[in-house]
Amino acid sequence: MYLELIGAKLRTVKGNLRSSQGERHRGPLFIILSVIFSVMLFRGSYWLVSQALEVQPIGELLVAKLVSLAFLIFLGMLVFSNVVAAFTTFYLADDMEFLMAQPVSWDALFASRYTEALVQSSWVIVLFGMPPFTALGYAMGASWTYYLMLLVVFLPFVAIPTGLASLACLLVTNMLIASRMRDTLGFLGMVALVLLFYGIRALQPERLFNPDSFDSLGEMINLLSTPPSSWLPSDWAINVLSPMIFQQGDIDLWSLALLYTTPSALFFISAWLHRRFFYRGYTRVQEGRHGESVLTVLRDKLLQQSTQRGGGVTRRLEQLKERAGEQFGPMQQLIIKDRLIFTRDASQWSNMLVIVAMMIIYLVNFKYFEIASGTAFFGEVGLYYFNMAICGFVVVALSGRFLFPSVSIEGRSFWLMMQAPISLEQMLIGKWIGAMAPVIFVGQFVIWASNILISQNWGLTLIAATLVLIFSVCVAGISVGLGAVYPQFYNPNASSIAASFGAIIFMISSIILVLMSLFFSFRFVQHMTRVIEGTHELELTLNMMLGLGVAILLPTLAAYAAIRLGAASLRKRM
Repeated sequence: MYLELIGAKLRTVKGNLRSSQGERHRGPLFIILSVIFSVMLFRGSYWLVSQALEVQPIGELLVAKLVSLAFLIFLGMLVFSNVVAAFTTFYLADDMEFLMAQPVSWDALFASRYTEALVQSSWVIVLFGMPPFTALGYAMGASWTYYLMLLVVFLPFVAIPTGLASLACLLVTNMLIASRMRDTLGFLGMVALVLLFYGIRALQPERLFNPDSFDSLGEMINLLSTPPSSWLPSDWAINVLSPMIFQQGDIDLWSLALLYTTPSALFFISAWLHRRFFYRGYTRVQEGRHGESVLTVLRDKLLQQSTQRGGGVTRRLEQLKERAGEQFGPMQQLIIKDRLIFTRDASQWSNMLVIVAMMIIYLVNFKYFEIASGTAFFGEVGLYYFNMAICGFVVVALSGRFLFPSVSIEGRSFWLMMQAPISLEQMLIGKWIGAMAPVIFVGQFVIWASNILISQNWGLTLIAATLVLIFSVCVAGISVGLGAVYPQFYNPNASSIAASFGAIIFMISSIILVLMSLFFSFRFVQHMTRVIEGTHELELTLNMMLGLGVAILLPTLAAYAAIRLGAASLRKRM
């Protein structure tokens, strides 16, 4: 029965990839973009490890600390994604209502849901987490056994958060009233982010890039050579891989045993508890879909205050009579509709809270990285571009979460959109304009706040803000366009749509586009940095201006092409 359930899910995925509705190119395109992005990750990781090894006599100790930081970040990402995936897969999946009414073995149903949650939350991290560790082994001259052991370590490492997330979701759905489940899951996500923040701060990563921040060589060696504790899965993974990375010592069999016994124990404990308590939690979640939450109450209160300020029904009718002669364009009405839907959906607000928390964590940590601007690792221009890249990633992630599903969430009511007296291109442009403001605000907030924190020169700050503004506008357009190329009208879950193959294609292509734009603008920014510092005179060459022009035109043309392509794709479906 388990194999039949998994086989049905695989056939669904295969059918989506080989859809006859003009999406046969999705699989090959995903593979091509994944290979390009993986090569970029490999090259960047190889450069970072090579630079760290040149810092003598602590090169290997520095690499070990960087590996520890990477595993800790992966663990935090896995915990957060597994909480969302487990709750969606076990309780909110559309096919659960059908499966609960069938004579399916409970153990088989639980195992299939568990496997689906594991794969759904981990495949992206495994796919794009392997290139950095492969680059590490290549730079360190590790033998073939290291790459084999890397797979042996990664499989149980990604399974541990799934077991913890399934238990956490079962506890939440059984102990709390239905109307508070969404708030509690948002709170758990916030707690996971805070724990990740404190874990990163405990490692003090900014000191790794600046040896001058240590009072003595002994203090530096003492910090870097401190063995990792054994209470986190990331520490167990490091203890197993370190002997093969540095080619000294033996494998820590105790840590390897913990890596495999922990997910196995969590699986069986979770299965035993789900036998007794899952049905109760499942029924409460279905009630909770229509219950109130703190965010819903806050939203209704704000809407009530807005209504009171606008007056009663009589007053509003009088205002409509006064404005009877005014013309409201269809695109304007579309923008108003999308904004109202966003404000009335409390789940969107909870996702915004998580994004705000992530921005705060980044800004606090970025302040500490200011001391790395005078080192060979970064330099002032390097830190500037690192911040620009992170801001670009934030814009891409925000657009992928909120704008990419904007066409799909119209669902079965999309036919109503087709009745509007506007073209498909205008409809997509309306969605683009209507949802552009939050992306622009977040991008500008992050770039201005980060530059102010490190007291960046105002000239460079203005250049950075301008480029991030271009990225925000263009990436928002690309997300809407590609969301129309890969729509999922049958899927009402925006979070699931944002994690689909089409969304991953959007995110990879947008990240590559941002990095290419930053690459083409490098000479111009480097020259302006020297001019502002007073070491060079202003002398813009043709290559600089061409590079800047390409950096601006590339995302602009990509946004235009995405909107046209999205409209053409929708037209073929009609």
